[in-house]
Amino acid sequence: MTPQLLRLVYAVEFLVALVAIFTAWSEIGGQAVLDLMHWGWKAGLSLILAASVVGFSAAITTEESLWTLRSVRWLTAILLCLAAVIVVTYYYALQVDNGEGDDSGRVSAISLTVNSPLQLL
Repeated sequence: MTPQLLRLVYAVEFLVALVAIFTAWSEIGGQAVLDLMHWGWKAGLSLILAASVVGFSAAITTEESLWTLRSVRWLTAILLCLAAVIVVTYYYALQVDNGEGDDSGRVSAISLTVNSPLQLL
């Protein structure tokens, strides 16, 4: 494969990895947790994880052997990033209000009514 085509393949792999990471993260961690999480954590960890996946695939395709020092380093980066994702998701999962009320048994909720311009006429 030519280097130009290989760069294109790695760029497409990066974009597909981003979509897969965000989809899996919202399904496994929960959308409520991701909605509460600061955008910097989501963007930073997902970009690092996608770049690590591309680096790992580049390391295993350029060498003859599957397990080289380079591929092990990228796999370690993937595992460390996944551990960070788990820790951050768990922290924000503890912060989510699960809908349980206080001791009086009442559930507190905030309601927001949005009026459309057509209703005002």
